[in-house]
Amino acid sequence: MNVTYKIKRSRKRRKTISLQISDRTELVIIAAPYFTPVDEINRFVQEKQNWIIKTIHKHKEEGIKNKALEYESGERFYYLGQSYPLEVFFEPLETAGVFFWNNYFYLNAQENKDLRKHYFISWYKKKAWEYISQRIDFFSATLKLYYGNIKITSAEKRWGSCSADNNLSFSFRLIMTPPDIIDYVIVHELMHIIEKIIRLNSGNGWLLFCRNIKLKNSG
Repeated sequence: MNVTYKIKRSRKRRKTISLQISDRTELVIIAAPYFTPVDEINRFVQEKQNWIIKTIHKHKEEGIKNKALEYESGERFYYLGQSYPLEVFFEPLETAGVFFWNNYFYLNAQENKDLRKHYFISWYKKKAWEYISQRIDFFSATLKLYYGNIKITSAEKRWGSCSADNNLSFSFRLIMTPPDIIDYVIVHELMHIIEKIIRLNSGNGWLLFCRNIKLKNSG
């Protein structure tokens, strides 16, 4: 990939070359002292080429994530850290909803954005429950922990939580992230159960210590 860029020369006291990439247009702007030779600017761009390409790619990925979804064919949806294209169709004699097959999302639904969104959220919640509950069982067995209920929520800003009764809640959006991120969030919430056990044991130990001291003093 050849990097195209725009040069902005300055007559001020600028002594170094710098670059900026616009989030919106992905335009690469090189700011340089007024008399900097073109060859020197080209060398600077070549040295930064890999970083420039990665940054532009990152901006594109973020643009896809932040773009308001219309639930139309060609859009991409995330599942376990990867984005996959969507193919929409409507066949009234077949089961309505979302299907994932051969690295494609398929959506059988009428032309109704709210309905299509509902089908996607339902699918994500189902998959989140299946995947996350299995991982919770694995880690809880490994750590020898007991938890309450598992709940999949629609939380937008909170990946997971652990209640006072050790009930675990996770946003369905977590299933869109890579498996290692999901594991991290699960273990993080399970750590709250360990913290409660430690506090409980510490409290019992302190009460037992105080009782022993009282018995000795009274004896």
